[in-house]
Formats: sequence, C-alpha cells, structure tokens
Amino acid sequence: MSAPLFKVTILYDNRTTRDDLLPSHGFSCLIENLEGRRVLFDTGESGPLLIENMKKLKINPSTIEKVILSHEHYDHVGGVKTMASFRNDLEILILPSFTTAFRENFPAPRLLLKEVTKGMEILPGLFSTGEIKGLIPEQGLAARGSEKALFIGGCCHPGLEKMISTAIDVTGQTIGAALGGFHLCHSDDDEIQSIFQNLKKMGVKKIAPCHCTGFAGIDLAQEIYGTNCIHAGVGTTVEWF
Repeated sequence: MSAPLFKVTILYDNRTTRDDLLPSHGFSCLIENLEGRRVLFDTGESGPLLIENMKKLKINPSTIEKVILSHEHYDHVGGVKTMASFRNDLEILILPSFTTAFRENFPAPRLLLKEVTKGMEILPGLFSTGEIKGLIPEQGLAARGSEKALFIGGCCHPGLEKMISTAIDVTGQTIGAALGGFHLCHSDDDEIQSIFQNLKKMGVKKIAPCHCTGFAGIDLAQEIYGTNCIHAGVGTTVEWF
C-alpha cells in the first residue's frame, strides 16, 4: 500500500484512547503531509497538557510550522502561547472575527498572525474552508485525497452540514470522512439522527466524532455508522490516502 497523503493525530480531546495520554475538555490535532510538514489545528485549553501529550506521542513541538485556529473559544486557543515559545517564526492562522484582545497577545514581528477570510490552501492539498459565518464564525480544514477529502472540524458551530458543504466547494472533492467536534451536545436525538443521515447522503462514509459532539451524539453516530464510526480520542490517528 502507498504511503498516506495525510496523517491526523488527535493530541487534545475530552476522551483518551490510552491510559498514559491525558484527556481534557478541548480539541487539538496534528496534521502531517507526505513530505513530513506539520501543522497544528487548535491547541486545546492547556498548553502544558498539550505538550505533555506530544511528548508521550514523541512529537517535537518545534517541528510544527503553523497553527490554525478554528475559532476563539478558550478550549481551542489555550495552548497558543505555549506553542509560540518553541519557535519564533510560527505562523498563526486566525479569522477576522478574532478579538483585539487575542491579537495583542502576539505582537509583531515575533509571530506571524495571518487572517483567513476565504478558502485557501495551507499546505499542498490541505485547505481551510475560510471563515464560515454563524453565531460563532469558524473555519474547518479539508485534506484532499486520491479520490475524496477528509474534513476536520474544531466545533462546527455554524453547522456540520454547512461546514462540510463548504469543504466540498473548496477542495472540489466529495468528503469521504469527517473528524472532530461536531457540536451536537445541545441537539436532541431526532436532530442528531437527521444530521448523520444527511452526511451519509452527502457521501461521508466514515466519521470520528469527539470533543463537543456529546455523549448522545457519539452514541447515535456509532448506531448509524456502525464499524465506520471511529472511537476517537487523544492518541487516535487517521491516515488519508
């Protein structure tokens, strides 16, 4: 089998897959491409906890060249300053909706704050959806594969289906799998079932729900997707071909 085009490893999540990896409320994942280039999507709430999990997974923080932040909530941006301490050329991709207070934490020229307004390529084959409007604006990521793309969401506040539709437009590929926080923790069972059934109709064959998807959301995902629902948490790795 050929090498994966992208490898995604969850570093921070509400659940863990190993006793030695620490769970906590929040989300972060490492994305590595075929050439070994690394970016981080979100940073969880605690920088020290994020780094501790990296150490146990033998990931050197200084090898990460960019941090992409899905939105400004504390459980996604809490580790940014810690990450910035490992290299002075770290690029941080934020949204226009990020507050002045957040921006003032990272004065130029030491760090490169870059606004993402619309869909753009971050690494070859790895795309941001751009800022998706909603009560809480957010960006997701999508990694192109040989046939279909992998969608990665932090919380999906604007709506999971809306974000995946945008990812399809940006990548030009059907989304074959979705990973991350789906923010279904406040949705009832009927709404959750409808969302997952719609995802199936859109071509999403596999899902790895975590973080704010909620207990009911994860249970229903397992019921609807069966073996195509990945038990995700800190330490989970998804390879995309």
